[in-house]
Amino acid sequence: MAGDIGRESILRALVDGIVPERTLAASNERVARGDGDGLEVPRDFDHAAAQGRFDRLAERLSGAFGCPCDSGLAQDSACFGSVWIPAEASRSRTKRTRIPLSLTVSVSKFGGLATYGASSPSGRHPHLHPDDRQRIEQALTGLGYLIVPERILATPYDGPNGWAFGPTVDATWSTRFFSHL
Repeated sequence: MAGDIGRESILRALVDGIVPERTLAASNERVARGDGDGLEVPRDFDHAAAQGRFDRLAERLSGAFGCPCDSGLAQDSACFGSVWIPAEASRSRTKRTRIPLSLTVSVSKFGGLATYGASSPSGRHPHLHPDDRQRIEQALTGLGYLIVPERILATPYDGPNGWAFGPTVDATWSTRFFSHL
């Protein structure tokens, strides 16, 4: 079935406007095996291992924050998935109004990279309470994730796959490893 993903089948899908079922099935099979294209999924990606580690992360964060934390997997993205910590469980607050902030922990499909931050209604990146930071970092490092600070991910992307974003996108390292591609 792997032969169904070739130049001709891709061109046919572009012309016809639909992807044939066999081509789609072959593509899904390649992704499940970890034979990614190198942009969204690394070629050596082990989906089952990543899923197991991600599930353990969600469990650890739920235990650390004393409540169930929602989690979800990303599609068409270099991000594997995210865990959302509810505002009620967080000690992080907005600076002036002291409104509780929900927190998000995201895991990339690449190199065990992870990042985290607070969601703010203003769109700014608010300061995380040290207790929240410690609980998140313990969960991540305990599972072998490499934490990449948001400030580093916000810098312009100058890596080898810049062509994938096109000339009009201001790509960052976050775009490359944690966003839809």
